[in-house]
Amino acid sequence: MRHPPGWLRDRPGGMRLRDRMALAVLAGLAVAGGAGGAVGVLLGVFSVPLVFGGVSLWRSPRPTGRRHSELPDALDFLAVCLEAGLPVTAATETVAAVSPEETRLTLQGVASHLALGRAGAEAWGSLRDDPVWGRAAADIVRSERSGTALVAVLRMHADDARRELRDEATKKARTVGVRSAVPLMVCFLPAFVLVGVVPIVAGLMTKLF
Repeated sequence: MRHPPGWLRDRPGGMRLRDRMALAVLAGLAVAGGAGGAVGVLLGVFSVPLVFGGVSLWRSPRPTGRRHSELPDALDFLAVCLEAGLPVTAATETVAAVSPEETRLTLQGVASHLALGRAGAEAWGSLRDDPVWGRAAADIVRSERSGTALVAVLRMHADDARRELRDEATKKARTVGVRSAVPLMVCFLPAFVLVGVVPIVAGLMTKLF
């Protein structure tokens, strides 16, 4: 079975095929109706694939993972619980209970390992390959094995995670202008054709015929 070409498929972060086609047809009808006559029909037909192609190229930015944005607070809460005198197992369970769903599931997995009697290094080692918790978990494991202060490790990673979130937000803000170029082109190009090109073409056609 042959698959449709890529430009006809729905893509993550982009508009659905049905919505792209509807927007392109509406833009073509608007141009044709505004210009009128045979010239308007030709311009409308020309604008349909132009708008469809422009919308197909545009994708909305992917949002940051929730766990990544929740990481600094979770690490800080763990540090506070440990400073209050709670053991690691109880601190992990406490933070898991007050965390949003995705972070709660992550910490509950660690807490379940600890509750079964596994060492802290083994329990946190299960998160070494996690894309969000991996670096913090690796340092927690090293801290457990070397006996260094776990609270300082948690605070350090919380600060690093917040810094990364700020840098990512700044980077996204700087790319807003670039990402908005295609939507702006799709919105203003039909209006430019209708206001700037159609009168000239219509005037030339009137003189010729």
